[in-house]
Amino acid sequence: MNKQIGIKVLWLDQYAKLKEENQKLKTDLDNALEYCNALLEDKESYNFDEVEGKPLLQAVNALRIQRKELKIIENEREWVSEGLSKFVDILRASQDNLEDLCDQIINNLVSYLGITQGGLFVVDENIEDRKELILISAYAYERKKYINRSIKPREGLVGQVFIEKKPMYLKEIPDQYVNISSGLGKAKPTNLFIAPMMMNEEVYGIIELASLNEMPEFQREFILKLGESIASTIAATRNAARMKILLEDSQIQAEQMRAQEEEMRQNVEELQATQEEMHRKQKELENTNSKMKNNEAVLQKAFDKMRTADENHKIKFSELEVTINQKEDEISKLLEEIELKNQEIEKLRGQL
Repeated sequence: MNKQIGIKVLWLDQYAKLKEENQKLKTDLDNALEYCNALLEDKESYNFDEVEGKPLLQAVNALRIQRKELKIIENEREWVSEGLSKFVDILRASQDNLEDLCDQIINNLVSYLGITQGGLFVVDENIEDRKELILISAYAYERKKYINRSIKPREGLVGQVFIEKKPMYLKEIPDQYVNISSGLGKAKPTNLFIAPMMMNEEVYGIIELASLNEMPEFQREFILKLGESIASTIAATRNAARMKILLEDSQIQAEQMRAQEEEMRQNVEELQATQEEMHRKQKELENTNSKMKNNEAVLQKAFDKMRTADENHKIKFSELEVTINQKEDEISKLLEEIELKNQEIEKLRGQL
């Protein structure tokens, strides 16, 4: 009898324990269900702390933590994606003027990041044999700072980032940095991020951002990605400017060529007119030559006649001279005979 009572008591104890465990399991399941519903409904205010010693609740809580972390990552990615989309629109709309483009970028970047100050340096390619970084645009506390500032490679933190082609993030900034090395104003931020704007391993400029709060890694990565887009746009803008200059030069050259062609056309027309005048004069000269040749032939004939007549005259003159000489000789002889006759007559007269 006592044995039966002992068995019954043992069974009641086991039953009570099983009932208690079942109740505890039911409570854990109810809590797990409540946790799951709270997880599905994204109830941030729900208390998920009382999970120690409760494996099921711990698993649900671990899932909640993981989901929260994934949501943070998703929000960061969405923030980065929206930011890149926003700046792509800005870059597309402001490619005509590099200074206006930089103003738009730094103004919107300071606002989007929620920081205090920002500056944008661009490599000046107009300086021969060396490069300098020109601070084109700077904003501080929603006011644009008009600062004429240039930095050489290796000069200050900006020049160092330019040479090393690697970003620099400082959580402790020297008190004198803002006034001496940054040129962003007199505020004294506690965090500074300097990032190169690169494309194809070439640095086109530097972004310098200062904040009173820490800049998380996803924001810094966003700035680096944005820097690549800005570098690409700067390259495109400069190429467009070069193409515009080349186009203007080509247009000027085309105008000059057209003017030269017009001048050459006029010269050709004048040359053709000159050639036609020369041909006309050549024909006139040929006609004149022909007439001269005809006249020369006529003159030659006349000359030949004159020469023949002259020769005939010379022959007749010679013959006449011979005849005259003969006549003179005959006259001389007659005169001598007459003289002799006269002498004889005188002698006869004397004798008579």
